[in-house]
Formats: sequence, C-alpha cells, structure tokens
Amino acid sequence: MDDKRVKVGGKAPVRTRGRGGYGKKKNGAVCMYWLQGRCNRNPCRFVHAAGEVNITPNPTNGRSYTYHRKNPTDSTSNSDSKQKKQKQQQQQSLSLTSGPSGDGTHASHISQQDSHPESHEESSLSTRGSSGDGIANLFMRLAQLDGHNKTVTGIALPSGSDKLYTASGDGDLRVWDCHTGRCVHQGNLGAQIGCLISQGPWLFAGLRNLVKAWNLKTETQYSIDGPVGQVYALEATTEDVLFAGMEDGSIFTWKYDPKTDSFPLITIFKGHTASVLSLQVGCKSLYSGSMDNTIRRWDLDTLTCSQTLLGHSAAVTSLVLSGDGCLLSCSLDQTIKIWACRQDGSMGVFDTHNEEHPILALFGMHDAHDKPILCCSCNDNSVILYELPSFTKRGTIFGKQEVGRIQSGLGGLFFTGDGTGQVAVWKWLTPRTA
Repeated sequence: MDDKRVKVGGKAPVRTRGRGGYGKKKNGAVCMYWLQGRCNRNPCRFVHAAGEVNITPNPTNGRSYTYHRKNPTDSTSNSDSKQKKQKQQQQQSLSLTSGPSGDGTHASHISQQDSHPESHEESSLSTRGSSGDGIANLFMRLAQLDGHNKTVTGIALPSGSDKLYTASGDGDLRVWDCHTGRCVHQGNLGAQIGCLISQGPWLFAGLRNLVKAWNLKTETQYSIDGPVGQVYALEATTEDVLFAGMEDGSIFTWKYDPKTDSFPLITIFKGHTASVLSLQVGCKSLYSGSMDNTIRRWDLDTLTCSQTLLGHSAAVTSLVLSGDGCLLSCSLDQTIKIWACRQDGSMGVFDTHNEEHPILALFGMHDAHDKPILCCSCNDNSVILYELPSFTKRGTIFGKQEVGRIQSGLGGLFFTGDGTGQVAVWKWLTPRTA
C-alpha cells in the first residue's frame, strides 16, 4: 500500500475557446431561443453568450453549485492560449488535494458552448415537455468541460469539496475548481480508469488490478491491491466500506481501518459468471448487475447471496435504488425493470418499461419542483429524462457519442459525460406558469 502524498508535477496548458462567428449582434440582445437551448441559426443576429460560466459553491453547502457569468474581458484570449500551449506529460501519480495558486495562468476554462448544433449529433437539447400539471418545464445546457480526449468514465462531486472530478478511459483524471471554473489539476494514473466515485471525504478510482483512493480531508493517497482485472464498478457506504465490481464477476469488499490507516479485505462475493457493471447499496443489501444478465442481492449481515433476480435477457448495465426501496435496473435488452419486495421479503418485477434502443445507464435526480426524474441513456447517443412514477417524458439530450456517465449536483445542476470526452453541464430552470 502506498499512502504517500504526491504533488502534481507540471502545469496544464491553457485551453480557451473563442466565441464563434455569430455575425453582427442586434443591439446586444440575448437570443431567447438560445436561452432555451433551441436556437438553430448560425450565424444568429442575437447574442448567444454573455461571458464565461463559472461554478461557485453555495456557502451553506460545499456540494451546492450555482452559476454566474463573468465579464468576457476576464477570459484569456485565443492568441495567448496558442502561445502557451505545450505538450501534456503523463503523471503516474496525482495529488487531488492541493494545487496551484489559482491565478489562472495554466487552467482550462469552463466556457459556454461556442457553436450552434446543426443536428442531434452535434449535441442538442429538447427542453420542453409535459408534466401533466399545465407547467412548461425547461432545462438548458450551461457549459462544457473541455480537456478529455477519450470516453468519460466517471464524474464525482465529493461532499464538502469545492472541486469537480472527472475521469476518462485513457487514465486521464482532471480536477475542476468550482470557484474559478478552471481545471486546476490534470494527470494520468497510468491505466484505464473504469469508474470514479466519491463518498464523504473519499474519492475512489477503479483501475486494472487496483483501486486508487484519496482522502481529501487528510490529503492522503492510497493504493488498494487485490483485484485481478479491470474494476468496472465501485460503491461505498458511510461506514467506509468499499465494494468493487470486477471483470471476472467477483466483488471485492474492504473496510477502512483508522488504526492501521489501511483498507483490509473483508470478503470477496462470488456468484456472477461475467463482469459486474453496476453496484448499489441499500436496505442492508448490496445489489450487483452483471453481463451474465442477472442481478444478485447480497446480505451485508451474513455476507451471502440472498437472491438472484432473473428477468433481463441481456447484460444488466445499471442499477438505481428509489427512496421507497424499489430497485430499477436497465439492460441491453432495451428494458427498464422495477423490482419491489414481496410479502415474503423476496424481490420480484413490479413493472417493465420498454425503450427502442439498448440502455447503457440510469441515474436518478429531482427537477426544479423536486419531482423525481430518471435519466435513461441509450446507445443511440440520447439521454431521455422521465418523470416518475408515470414515466412521462420530460425531454431528451443528444450527445455526439454515447453518454455513459451522469451525475447531479445541488441547485438543479446535472452533468453528462460522453464517448468523445466531453463533459456537459446542465441546469433545471424554474418553470413559468402558462
């Protein structure tokens, strides 16, 4: 185990984006359709950007993020950025707890999307849907994080931190400062990052044959050995228990010991016959979805498999637990299944929702009215947002490639990461009554 604190060596190159050619703007007026994410004119005679978008944490909660616009003159010019660009060097280890002074001389901007989408493949957004109560519901794209060159495999917002963490399949790990809206750390872990999660002060990254852990409070880094093969899924509890879903179908379980400052192995759950792709903890149980088309329910008191859930005919790609104890699962068989407890305590299929395409990921959040929303990412590069429990469609996001990662923040924000390496920032808007 390596608990040595490692500093970032080298500086990330400046990366800025121009505002694009919108032509002559009419009286400085902001385009109403652009604010709704629906303008398809290029050039447009109205303004499409009012400066850079910054992320600023809510002072009452470290995980609450709000957006503010800066004066455009504060941004680094394109000509300056070209002069300062240099080849990035891979970093075999990365400190995620300290960094540069934040003067902005080597940071990447989180900037407003510069070009109009001409098609769904250029990343567009359907912003209106019916909620059944006569209210027009809106959400819009606020910004994008540029920097990753490969598929985004993780987005994390640690509790109490003012940093956003993103990871990609080529081992690239980036840290974005929420005060300045800039990338303040970038490094390469030297192996494919299969997943990235946070729990309390902890940040975990699943690699091949290894799990990296950082305690952001004590500024300590750990290497957790034991896994064999790629780590595809991670889940952690508030009791500092960590689960890792493996390529061979096993699930490694560790628990942090403050006395030894280490992660001793508790047990290895075995039963799946193919890779574990998703993990969820709730109601004293661990749920695992696998490429063997099954879901297993593990009793965390007896450390045994209490039930195997059968129903999907293809790989189970994602799991979500609802507040009322139901389990939602999705699969490449183009279905979402809702599992509920029977009187005897076992779980069975309560309902099935069908999609037109194989489903890659699910994620639960709430809209501006605190209504439960289920994000459903499909392999046609779309993310469909449904209001639960009715599965009323609220909108659709289209990415350049498949969206594999979705994460939410406070203040109505949510984030998506796609196969091109792009991380987009979205926000639910408070709807206006008709």
